[in-house]
Amino acid sequence: MYRQGYYYLFTSFGKCCAGSDSTYRIAYGRATDIRGPYLDKNGVDMMNSGGSILDAGNSAWAGPGGQDILNTDVIVRHAYDVNDNGTPKLMISTLNWDSNGWPRY
Repeated sequence: MYRQGYYYLFTSFGKCCAGSDSTYRIAYGRATDIRGPYLDKNGVDMMNSGGSILDAGNSAWAGPGGQDILNTDVIVRHAYDVNDNGTPKLMISTLNWDSNGWPRY
């Protein structure tokens, strides 16, 4: 997606589709050119193991990923409800942006 001079790349990686045992998580980077390189908040290229983590789940939600961004301020993704035997659920949240242009919840 494009926002205020940057192209943002959101990716999901880890083990998906294993209910509460899923390790899927969402990482991101940005570039000034759509062709990259996409760098994380520390300046590490995503092609070289970079990628800032946006969502890695928590004690209630495992394996968030498969995300899509609507406009620039809504993120939709799936996660597994740990308190409901790992049942997959759709999550919809506001995507906020810090003063340096990085996404956050």
